[in-house]
Amino acid sequence: MKIVFVGGWASSPNQYPQLAESARFLVPFTGFEPVDLPAQIAQGGEVLVGWSTGAHMLLKDCRHLFESYERVILIAPFLSFTDSFPERLVRRMISGMKTDPAGVVSSFHENCGETDPPDYNPADYASLVSGLEYLIFSKIEIPEKVSCPNLTIVHGVKDRIVRRKALDKVAEVVESARFIEAGSGHKISETELMGIIRE
Repeated sequence: MKIVFVGGWASSPNQYPQLAESARFLVPFTGFEPVDLPAQIAQGGEVLVGWSTGAHMLLKDCRHLFESYERVILIAPFLSFTDSFPERLVRRMISGMKTDPAGVVSSFHENCGETDPPDYNPADYASLVSGLEYLIFSKIEIPEKVSCPNLTIVHGVKDRIVRRKALDKVAEVVESARFIEAGSGHKISETELMGIIRE
């Protein structure tokens, strides 16, 4: 199965090792710049998955490519990150990166429900700060509803990062999508994720 997975802020293939063995695992900011994503996924495939920031980027800049995939799965997508996660907290994370970047990244993963967070890499500092700034300013404006019959949207019922109200705003502009509730936080388990991919 040809799978492309676009991760979230500070994500790592180590978070989904089984998936990473078979999928193209793309990590925003530390692995690619947002402007480059459409070209990176343009070849199409069987399943396109976006998680959190990756889901936002796909919905924002790559909707025209969804038809190049048999299925598209967006986990915890949002039109604007600050619809759910207050801007003041993102700015606090940016400030915290100056003094304790490892602590900021670790705390974020903990809030995602991550039980075994990836290690912070000091070489990623500038890219991670850039990613936080992106999350403050990036907004999706869709003037009319988009029909995506091959789209599945997944929401973790315990998600403390992208809450239901942010997902509801996505639902208002996307038609024909299938919605699934996962019994998890912001990071759904690999078992749940692989089950959704293989359906």
